[in-house]
Order: sequence, then structure tokens, then C-alpha cells
Amino acid sequence: MRHLFTSLAVVLLLTGLWCGIASAEGFGSPTMDGQLDGVYGAAEASDPTGDGNGNANMDLIDLHVCNDNNFWYFYFSINANISSTNWGKYRLYIDTTNDTAGATSDHWPRNVVVNDTHKPEYGLATWVDNAPYGPEDTQFWAWDQGTEAWTQYGSLDGAALNASTVSGIEWKIARSRIGDPDTIWVEVWSTGGTDGDNAQDTSNDPAGDWDAVDWSSQADLDVSTMVVVATGGDTTPPTVESATIVESERAELLVSFSEPLDPTTAETAGNYDVTGVNVTGAALQTDSSKVLLTLDADMGLGSCIAVEATNVEDVAGNPIVENGTTNVYDFYLTELTFRAQMRLYLRNNSAAPDPDTVAIEGGVAPLTWNPLCDDLLTGPDGDSVFTGTFVFQNTCTAGVTDTTTMEYKFTHQCVNWESSSNHVYTLNGEKAQDTLNIWWNDEAPVDFTDKPIDVIFFLRPNKDMEWDRVVDSLAINGSESPLNWDTEPPTNLLLDDGALPDSLADDEVFSYRITFPTGTRKSVYFKYLWKSETDTTYNYECFNQSNRDVFLNDTLYSEANPIVLPVHVWNCCQTAVDDGAPTIPARVELRPNVPNPFNPTTEIAFSLPAATSVELAIYDVAGRMVRQLLKGEMPAGPSAVSWNGKDDSGRSVSSGVYFYRLRAAGADETRKMVLIR
Repeated sequence: MRHLFTSLAVVLLLTGLWCGIASAEGFGSPTMDGQLDGVYGAAEASDPTGDGNGNANMDLIDLHVCNDNNFWYFYFSINANISSTNWGKYRLYIDTTNDTAGATSDHWPRNVVVNDTHKPEYGLATWVDNAPYGPEDTQFWAWDQGTEAWTQYGSLDGAALNASTVSGIEWKIARSRIGDPDTIWVEVWSTGGTDGDNAQDTSNDPAGDWDAVDWSSQADLDVSTMVVVATGGDTTPPTVESATIVESERAELLVSFSEPLDPTTAETAGNYDVTGVNVTGAALQTDSSKVLLTLDADMGLGSCIAVEATNVEDVAGNPIVENGTTNVYDFYLTELTFRAQMRLYLRNNSAAPDPDTVAIEGGVAPLTWNPLCDDLLTGPDGDSVFTGTFVFQNTCTAGVTDTTTMEYKFTHQCVNWESSSNHVYTLNGEKAQDTLNIWWNDEAPVDFTDKPIDVIFFLRPNKDMEWDRVVDSLAINGSESPLNWDTEPPTNLLLDDGALPDSLADDEVFSYRITFPTGTRKSVYFKYLWKSETDTTYNYECFNQSNRDVFLNDTLYSEANPIVLPVHVWNCCQTAVDDGAPTIPARVELRPNVPNPFNPTTEIAFSLPAATSVELAIYDVAGRMVRQLLKGEMPAGPSAVSWNGKDDSGRSVSSGVYFYRLRAAGADETRKMVLIR
């Protein structure tokens, strides 16, 4: 019986069926298109659907691996349409040494540890939040055992996705970049969107290697899927994977192929055709799967351009297939000039006498979110308008342009970001060129008053208030100076003393006259506060409802001709309910906090499609949780909660940028706010 077991074990090991051991199913070069090619064969590891935490697009299914003489290829599937969800972060660890030397911590960093005998020396990383998707959305990291630290070495050699009911992500990395071992151990996993999040799912052996039960628990990972290098003769022809302009230069084009090329055929300029221009030079790059084409003129703007390769061979002598598809890449170019209108902001925030530095950050190449300040705008004429021109590239198919929504923002002195939401522009190929005049924080002179304006406020207690005129007090807070959002104590008290603007003492109509100075933002938001004899602090009215507002019309009103508001009734505000019934949204909605910026209290409103468990927390810019505001069941419809600028221990936090994050019903929404003390 013992001999039988030993023989069976040997057979299982030799055939690659023993638990945790697999072999690369195929030798060859798959097409980098985010779809599963036959060369991959069976999955190296599989994971059941529906077992991942967090968002649906964290639910991994299968991991496939194959290789050719030069590259490793990884394909993994996700149980969601990752284009419609437009969010996701994915990682793959690689152990090449078959030992415990390697990383135990993550390089982004996530709340995970590697506890098995295979510690990773390399990490591949990606995010999916701005189409189009490619190598620029990836990172390649290596672990230094001596310094015990991760270092990033550029991006992957290839990346593609295919979005459908089940989506696929495909990666390519040169074998030489990870030391070209005969055997690797791998693990692919998904994670949340913030530093400190853990692994949310894996597709790996063994099936139970990931044991994080929620967002806050640490995940233990096992880099345990073994893959052996496949060998064979290269019979796969090269294909064109992409063509990219270089640094917005329209007379150069970097063409990427699926594998290294034969230098002679690759560097023959006549083997390439580019719409509307002539190719005058072709230079094979250090990465011999890439060729830099030099053109005799700038490529055109606003219409489809095709680059076609013919007679090009790989190093094994396989010629490219001239089928009009795998040897062609189509794209269009749009030239955008950005004019950052900085005058209002620099009036109070200029770095003079040092020169002001303004940069544009964004999510579509050539813009980047990181590194910061790598795309500077120029403003040499001193008019506080900083300008830059960039060429953006998007794909097109059969003459039809694809649309891409680009988000971007300006920074000042490489430190200060706009506090407004991201600016948005849609690249759709309809415009060859466009000029965007954008004011910092979307605030233009038309939004601010050109003279001082007085506003007179009136407030009457409602019938439900147990009011003591002698002891109790009413106040007003708001978004524009001299109003503010301080509550301890508020500085703007309403009076019922018969002195103007109050017309009659003790009639329970309280009043206050405010002069808003020149340069005040015209849209003013405010709320009243009340402190009764039994209260120790002031309390806002209409806590779960919208702020009141007044528009400072500087055409019709002034100090001498004030805006006189109607008499307001305490706690009767504009509300987000209709006929007394809460509005039930179709999905989870997280609204901008009010006010923003704030000091020290702000209100965060959200709405739920159904009663569900909710987590709402505040995070700092490093991703550390500052304050847990909500954790528990909440009803359907609108809700709101306030944050007083204090952490979980009751200490006041410092001024700066913070993020509030809502997790509910499978949604994960984050917004930014600014605390100014």
C-alpha cells in the first residue's frame, strides 16, 4: 500500500497535478488584447465567483500564464464589467527564488502580509479608472533584500483589457526583468482604492489562502501557484500592439510589437506606412519589441490615423501577417491648449517675489497624476494666465472615433491643489484642436461681487421651540466672511431689541444686518443656530436638510440698498423630501460636504437605494483613518452626519485636505474636503 501511494505521488508530481504545482500550459505569444488566447491553455488557478469583499469588480475568477522565449504573459478574469464600473486595482506577486527571502509587506502599501514559504521578489500593479488602458496604467516593482524595500522600475512591457460581463486583464513582462528563472510562484489579487486597504479577493492555489473577512482586517496571502517555463520553437508571428506619440511630438511614433524583432526588417523605413505622412527612419529600441518611427511631417489632428507594418519579422524569422488587423493600429490625435486663469487665486496666494509655478495634472497621457508637477504651464507675461499645449491620443476603429473622458486639475507651487472637483473634458475626435479657459477652483470674476452688499436676515422661532428670550440665543453661520462655520461660539448673534434692523423689541422676530465686502463669492450658504438654557453648545437647524442660500446680486443691491430677506422660521429649510416621503435613489449617492472648505464643522449627506449596512469614515492624505463617523444599518433615502474636525480620540486635527469615504450596498464612494483653521 505504501508503494502504491509513493508511485501515485510521483505520477501526480510529474504530471503537474499535485496541489499548488502547475505548468505553463503553452509556449508562444498571445495577442495583447485582454482576451484569452488558446496558447494560455487551462487556468493555473481558479476562484469561485461571489466570494470577494468590496466592489463587484474585485471578484477575481481565473489566472492563466504562458510564455515565449522573451516574455511571461499573465491573463486574469474579473466577474464584472470593469469599464462600466470604471474602478479597480489589481496586483500580482512573483517569487523567483523558491525560498522565504522576499517581501512580506506591500509596495503601495496595502494591509496584507505574505506568510508562506514563497516571498515575492517582484510585484506587478495596475489600476483601471481612466480609459484607455495600457502599460502607462501599470507599475513594475522589485524587492531589495538588502535594504528591505520596494523600488519601482517603470511600467510593464504590455497591458490590455477587454471589458464585458466578465472582464479580462492581460499583462506582459520580459523574462529578463525578473531574472529568467525556470520556475516562478505567483499570486494575483485585487485590493481597495486607498492605502491601508487589504486584499479583497485572490485567484490562486490553495483556494483558502486569503482570509480577510472585511475591509479593515489584515489579509494573509500565499504566493503558492507554481508555474514552470514552457519551451519550444517560436512559430508565432509578431503583431502590432500599439503606436504612441512621443512627448506630444506629432513627427515621431513609437510602435510596440508583441515580441522582439529582427533588426534588419524592423529598421527598414519602407516596411511602415502612416496615414498622411512619410516614414523617413525606423530605429529599434533597447527593448527590441519597440521601433521608433521618424516622420517627414506632423501627423494630422482630429481624424483616424493608421500605422501599418509589413515584411517585419521576429527574431525567429516569423513574418508579420499582413491581414489588415493584427499588423495595423488606429488612433486619432487632439491638440488641447489649457489656459489656467489664476488671477483671483494668486491675489491672496502668490509666491512673489519668487516665481509662481502652475502645473496641470491628469489621468490621460501625456498628463499624469504622479509624479506631481511634471507638466508645467508657462506664464511669462505676468497676466496670471498660465498656458500649455498638449497632444492627446485616443483609439478609433474603422474611421469611428472612440470617446474618452479625461479628468484633470491644476496645482500651484507643486503643493497646493484646487479644492473643487476635477475638471472634465471628453476626447471624441470631433475637434482637432481646442482651447480651454479654466479658472482655478472654477471661480471666475463673474462669481464675485464688485462692491460691498448688505443683507438683512430675519428669524422667528417656530411653535415647537421652548424659547426663553432672556437666556437663549440665536446666531447665523455661513460660507462667506464675515460669516463662518465656527460654533464655539458663533460671532454673529441675532437680536430682538428694537434697534435697527430689528423693528420691534420682544416680538420674537430676531434680526441681523451683515455687510459682505467687495470680492465676496456671490452664492452665500448659511444656517441659523440656537443655544437653549439647557444646551452647552450651539446646534444647527435643519440638520438633515439643505443649507439656506442668498445670491448677492451686485447689479441691483449695495450697502445703501440692502437685500432684505423674508422672515425665516427656525428649522424650516429647503429639504430633499417630497410630500413628506424620502426620495429613494437608484444607487448609492454621496454628496459634496457643506460647507467646503470648512472650520471646524461640516455636514456630509448621502442617500441609499435601500436599507443597508453603512460605513462612513474620514481619512487623511496618507490614507490613515482619522474618524469613524458611521458603522451600522441605515434606512433607505437621504441621511446626513456632521464632522467637527476631531479624530476618534477627540483631538482636533490640523488644517489640510481630508477624504470622506462611504461604503454601502457594494458601492465605494470617496470625496475630498478641505479643513481650514
